[in-house]
Amino acid sequence: MNADGLFVYGTLREGGINHAWLQRTHPEGLTGAWVPGRLFHLPAGYPAMVPQALPGGLPPGPGWVHGEFVGYDDEAGLQAALADLDPLEGVEEGLFTREVLPVVLTGGQIYKAWVYVFHVERLPRLLREAIELPDGDWAPYL
Repeated sequence: MNADGLFVYGTLREGGINHAWLQRTHPEGLTGAWVPGRLFHLPAGYPAMVPQALPGGLPPGPGWVHGEFVGYDDEAGLQAALADLDPLEGVEEGLFTREVLPVVLTGGQIYKAWVYVFHVERLPRLLREAIELPDGDWAPYL
């Protein structure tokens, strides 16, 4: 799948405990952005996002998750970053998966980005055990 960058919404965001891990992947830059989904705060102390269809309205608003779009110089830089971040996100163990989703930047531009997400099949468990964040922003937990 082709993606223009990476979207982060939790501990990798600026101010998050794993932001230094993101910085070591040598991103070209980052900016505020939104992707369609539902956001949850897990008892383990980190967020999980479940992707969903594009909401009816533009962000910010219901159905959008706020975070940062992270850009890289080229596809090789992005792929190297993903290879470095996948172990942190538990991709091999099945904790998170990576999907390409549409991302809307603060300025209104639309791109595609890799996003670490929970499978939609986990939604019933999230609704029972986690705190849904209707505003789609995990910033208060940073």
